[in-house]
Amino acid sequence: MVRVVIRRLMLAAIAASLVGVPTVFATASASAATKPAAQAAAVSWPTVRPGAKGERVRTIQLLLNQRGYALAVDGVYGSSTTNAVKAFQKVIKVSADGRVGPSTWPRLVIAIKRGSKDNAVLAVERWLRFVYGYKSVTVDRDFGPRTDAAVRNVQFNHRLRVDGVVGASTWQVIVAG
Repeated sequence: MVRVVIRRLMLAAIAASLVGVPTVFATASASAATKPAAQAAAVSWPTVRPGAKGERVRTIQLLLNQRGYALAVDGVYGSSTTNAVKAFQKVIKVSADGRVGPSTWPRLVIAIKRGSKDNAVLAVERWLRFVYGYKSVTVDRDFGPRTDAAVRNVQFNHRLRVDGVVGASTWQVIVAG
């Protein structure tokens, strides 16, 4: 158990040194170190509705574009985004209400990792740099070592499995902002 805590602290220190962002280590109790990742990440998928603006909307637009929809990525949840969301919801067989919430997000996000180069990477890089403040992350659609280190840092800080893969649990934490 002590080895697990030490290993996590070492991984966070390494990730922080690569990213250039100071990491604050909280004193963890023995029980916190043994909680499963699913229990530790107590965040919910946000619900994003037509009329919304901002980074979540940009993320939705980028992920829809990755899936073949042709949207302007402007961060505005207008009629084009609403129509694309409804079309996607029909494809995945959920209620086509035009809102991106807990039934749509898990099917919309795309797992990415080091070496990935696409719109999903761009969305994660934007969150890391502009929302979470990882200034060393370059927003270039290329999941390189600095993006990897920042993702691992976010995973560690939210008690997720620290593997550098942005899967559903990591996406959930990221878009919860």
